[in-house]
Amino acid sequence: MKNNNKPSAIWVRSLFLGVALTCHGFSVTAQQLKVESKSQSLKSILEQIENQSGYTFLYDEKTVNLNRKVSLQMSGSLTQILQSLEQQTYLQMKLSGRNILINNGSVGLLTGKVTDEEGLPLSLVSVFFRELNQYFLTEQDGSFRFQFPAHRLKSAEVRFSMIGRQGTTLNLSLDKQQTVASTVTLPLLSVGLEEISVTPRTNQNLESNTSLYINREVIEQSGALSLNDLLSLVPGQKIAAPSLQQVQQANLRSASMGTNSLGTKDPFSLNNSFGIALIMDGIALSNNANMQTLNPGISGMGNSYVGGGISGLMGSADRGDRYTGDYTFGGTDLRQIATDNIESVEVVAGISSAKYGDMTNGAVIINRVAGGTPFNFNMQLRDNATVYGLTKGFKTKNLGAFTFGGNFTRSYNDNRDKLKSYDRVGSNLMWSTAAGKDRAFTNTFTADYGRHLDNVRRDPDDLTATILRYKAYNFSIGNRLNYRIDNSFLTNIGFNVRYSETYQNTYKEQYMNNTYIIYTDATNVGITNGQYASGIYTAVTNLEGKPVDFTARLDLNGSFHTGDILHQFNFGSSYNYSKNKGRGQIVDPTRPRNNTSVANGDNRSERYYDFSRLHAQNQIGLYAEDVFRTTIADRNLNVRLGTRLDLFEGYVTFSPRTNINYELTPDLRIGLAYGWGSKAPGLAQLYPGPVFYEIPLYQKTAVKDNGAVDEANSVYLLYVDKFTPDNSKLKPALSEQLEFSVAYEHRGFRAGVNVYSKRNYRDVYSEMSYTPIILPNYVDNPDPEAEVPYVTSGTKRHRLSRYTFVNGRTTKNQGVELMLSTPKWTAIETSLNLRGGITKSIYRPVQNFRNFTNNTNNPNYAVTGLYPVFERSTWTSNAAITSSTHIPKAKLLLNFTTEFNILNRTNTQATDGIPLGYFTENGVYREINEFDEKNIDYKHLLIPIEEVRNQNQPGVYTNFHLNLSKEISKRLILTFHVYNVFNYRPQYKRSDNTMVIPNDKPSYGAQLRLKL
Repeated sequence: MKNNNKPSAIWVRSLFLGVALTCHGFSVTAQQLKVESKSQSLKSILEQIENQSGYTFLYDEKTVNLNRKVSLQMSGSLTQILQSLEQQTYLQMKLSGRNILINNGSVGLLTGKVTDEEGLPLSLVSVFFRELNQYFLTEQDGSFRFQFPAHRLKSAEVRFSMIGRQGTTLNLSLDKQQTVASTVTLPLLSVGLEEISVTPRTNQNLESNTSLYINREVIEQSGALSLNDLLSLVPGQKIAAPSLQQVQQANLRSASMGTNSLGTKDPFSLNNSFGIALIMDGIALSNNANMQTLNPGISGMGNSYVGGGISGLMGSADRGDRYTGDYTFGGTDLRQIATDNIESVEVVAGISSAKYGDMTNGAVIINRVAGGTPFNFNMQLRDNATVYGLTKGFKTKNLGAFTFGGNFTRSYNDNRDKLKSYDRVGSNLMWSTAAGKDRAFTNTFTADYGRHLDNVRRDPDDLTATILRYKAYNFSIGNRLNYRIDNSFLTNIGFNVRYSETYQNTYKEQYMNNTYIIYTDATNVGITNGQYASGIYTAVTNLEGKPVDFTARLDLNGSFHTGDILHQFNFGSSYNYSKNKGRGQIVDPTRPRNNTSVANGDNRSERYYDFSRLHAQNQIGLYAEDVFRTTIADRNLNVRLGTRLDLFEGYVTFSPRTNINYELTPDLRIGLAYGWGSKAPGLAQLYPGPVFYEIPLYQKTAVKDNGAVDEANSVYLLYVDKFTPDNSKLKPALSEQLEFSVAYEHRGFRAGVNVYSKRNYRDVYSEMSYTPIILPNYVDNPDPEAEVPYVTSGTKRHRLSRYTFVNGRTTKNQGVELMLSTPKWTAIETSLNLRGGITKSIYRPVQNFRNFTNNTNNPNYAVTGLYPVFERSTWTSNAAITSSTHIPKAKLLLNFTTEFNILNRTNTQATDGIPLGYFTENGVYREINEFDEKNIDYKHLLIPIEEVRNQNQPGVYTNFHLNLSKEISKRLILTFHVYNVFNYRPQYKRSDNTMVIPNDKPSYGAQLRLKL
């Protein structure tokens, strides 16, 4: 096994700090004891301790069962052994002089009741006891109960949630015997409630110090068409008009280009997105088995997608742009995740819990719950989309609760021609039930089915236009099981499992109209004869994938004490299986998609490639973490300290993680977090397939008397090379992040600042290399009567270009995030919310080159220029101020947002456009020591400084957005959303004279929510 993750000095210091905190409160005697017991009586263990320690146990034989069987094998101090016995026996043991007093550990009972706004009991409400990590689904009468160690636990945080209702959290002081919580009321979500959430919030009890929590109230007000629209609420993110016309992939804490179109498939951005885990219902949605791409060995990682134009209308913003609906090498397409049945979203851009693996850049945790709900009908009409959604929850006496949901979306890129469309159909079933004594067993079963069609129709006025079709049908089933255990070290056992299968099809069709084509279907290396065929046909590109993903995760939660400190100890394991069973790249060599009427020296063509024959990907993860709270100087210190181990293809990675926050005052909290993460390569990176390179050696085209090509008498001689890249040495990518946070809350004012520094190691990129090859040089046979029309005349040097996947260099992301909210100003019923951030990304490309076409007869003409690979520094900064006017009596909510696009700049050097060397067509590399602008061989390689520095934004630009929600009645809510409400579209000209409009055109939407 290989250990590829060396902890830095920072982690070592963090680990020592966590260990020191864990040991706080120990009262350790110097004497070391050893106890050996396998299912022996408690009395025999007490005798072992008495004989070794000299202490005497005092107890009442009528109340303490000395014959109970106990297994204990450990060495340690007297205090440590007594604490271990307390955990197993639930007895209370206390030192008194040279005696040890034994009493029955008291078991406390926490009870309560949950009702609706009319006082009627609510059943099947999810109740979460944070300190014990236990769940309870309320009874028919709305009651709940938890047992807890009364002699150890003095306070508790209990959370209540149910779909369609406003959740709440209680912080309770626990009595020794029985604590009865005040009745909890969960009202239906309504604009008429006195207090509602209008923006995301942070919470110290989430997965990370800097986690951002988006609840159902914020989701309903956002007008989101997909999960991607909710991520625009993250500090530092630019707000975009809700749309489904581009691929949407998450990017967190990165100043990078997008991944939504064919022109912006930046490898740096793809790696950031690929490293973000999407966790739905406790299980990651993996994109590891997605292989919907042409062979990246031919054109590289960012240029291998199937794509084409999407609009031919004059004046269209998309005119001339190339589009692809595939999302290989990056994260899952967020357009596929509708928000209808999402209860909450937690965005973890910082250090996540150790239980989550296969991630380097954060996580987006999506929670869905089942329960009895009214019939909900949702309709949203936008200028480019129509959305319909239905949900209904049923309660039963004995079978728990069922929730059914369905949604349909149709969206057009431009309503004038409707050539580009995106359709989404989704359905969902959730079944939650509870059973056993005190409803200790809870289970939620989910089934999802979705169809997604991203379509570009052929323009009827352009016969050369293409048809593009990106289809995906997916089905998944999952199950979440929790078993609550009372009076034991283990407090909860959780087992999550999910199986998903997706059918993916990428299809491109284009009419070809040429005199003739030349092709070969040879797969053996060597010289072979090509074939002539008619040049009038329909060229088809067809990729068929069937990703299959199976994930299982076992979570064990326990609790123990060190002194007065209660520790929540979480540990478990996970397993993931990913495979693609699709037919792969389906190719008809007689109908090539490229124009090959003339043989050229750079003809890399496709062959059939069967995905189903590839190896499956297996990943195993183990984790353990300790969550506890202690006090220093009478102030709370919260610690989450853990690590995980991941195994992938013979590689082992360790990911230590810690989140620590300390309350300097009741209102002010500071936090420190540090951690590592790892991400395994995807199947498309491990097995891109063989690359076939065709080198034309001789061509003679015969013509008939009528001018047509005489295919039978024409000759095409070529050399076929086959290169199969070996990517088995690709290592998992790694990340290391350190962050510092400050949070302040006082009298309704909330403020938070996060400062972070993140390094990514070994991200996966494609690297091009050239291999020279010397082949015979074929010329016309001087004898015109000869049977063979060619003869050899010496040799000729050729070059073969190949792309392989490699682990890249270190990249850095640093930044500051800010959130500020004020209490409601009663006089005008208005509060203010500010969010913003600045990010600096430092990265160094693996290569920097450009290819050129030789339209001359100059054999020394530069066809590939190599440029300096400098470290790039990109700065981006965005902020938004939202004014929220909430009038409960009028049941009205008005959100007005002012957005500031502050900074978008990339530092470049003037020398970036001056080549260091170049390749000729025959593969000869020539170094340029001093660039000569008059040299006819390479003068065209010079990139003007205006083009090098064309990404910088010259100033600050603003935009304005409006959301208005009005509750007509308890059953009906109307919402209006306007992006760029003032149609403010400033312009600036880049250094290369390209006009840039930072704000998109206005986008209008209306939403109707009906509850029956």
